[in-house]
Amino acid sequence: MAAPLGRRPYSEAGVSGGGGGHVARQYAVGQQENSLQPPARRSGDAQLHGLGPRHWAVLSVLAEHGVLHTGQVTTLLFGSRPAAARHLGALARAGLVWRFVHDDDPRHVAYYELSAAGAQALTARLREAGRAVPVALGRPGRGEFVVNEFFVGLAAHAGKDPRCQLFRWRRALEAAALLREHGVAEVRPSAYGVWIEGGRAVRFVLHVEHTAGAGALSGLAAPPQADVLLGGYRRAPRGVPVAAVLVLCPSVEREIEVRRGVAAAPLPVTVGTATLDRLFDASSAAEAIWAVTGAEGLRRLAEVGR
Repeated sequence: MAAPLGRRPYSEAGVSGGGGGHVARQYAVGQQENSLQPPARRSGDAQLHGLGPRHWAVLSVLAEHGVLHTGQVTTLLFGSRPAAARHLGALARAGLVWRFVHDDDPRHVAYYELSAAGAQALTARLREAGRAVPVALGRPGRGEFVVNEFFVGLAAHAGKDPRCQLFRWRRALEAAALLREHGVAEVRPSAYGVWIEGGRAVRFVLHVEHTAGAGALSGLAAPPQADVLLGGYRRAPRGVPVAAVLVLCPSVEREIEVRRGVAAAPLPVTVGTATLDRLFDASSAAEAIWAVTGAEGLRRLAEVGR
């Protein structure tokens, strides 16, 4: 199946298995501004007049997920792509979000992220409502592009199939905190979730591997490779509070290495692996893209850990 528009708009410094050159974000900026840098905004420069509940809902979703393209916002909040584009455009004109494309994307898929003014406005709104302000509000997470494709794909799948539900989802910081509460340290998951399909439920943590150059996208150092960080699960004193550890690998060769490592030193939990190409070529991560050590063929997400 061909990947839909926006599924694979860039190589993310080799994250799709390619060589991985420099990838720059090209922002929509005004005169005298550098398109490679987010537009400069002064405190209080945002225009909040005329914003409705749906605009704030979009802003909150962007703050939660870091970066989303128009199609992803459509899937999560709208039934209409033009409606999503109108709301995103209004937020960009108000100075609450930054719009950018990747310079190696021939389709010019538009991505949006919370601006500094947007973070200030949303923080003030949450405090006025007596609600807690999330930690690292609007800050990009490690591997966020792949994690968001994973999440939105499952959300879209659940929206089309009444037998399915993404029952719970936590981002990297919350996932790590959850594991530490259960005595699982030394691991850096990209996300945590509970997927239900046809009465089956699988609780999982997700790890996204990157090639060495991928960290340059976010300015963060590349995380340890899976065979190193998975050791934390082996040393968990009270067991692992999930049914499966999912690892997304940048290449088939790397996936083979991870599977060999798990076979040589088994974990107290099922490990499912997939390549990024398999993820992007499937309709969602719920499909049969997962290889499990010691099992034949590929499994659906709901079958991993059983």
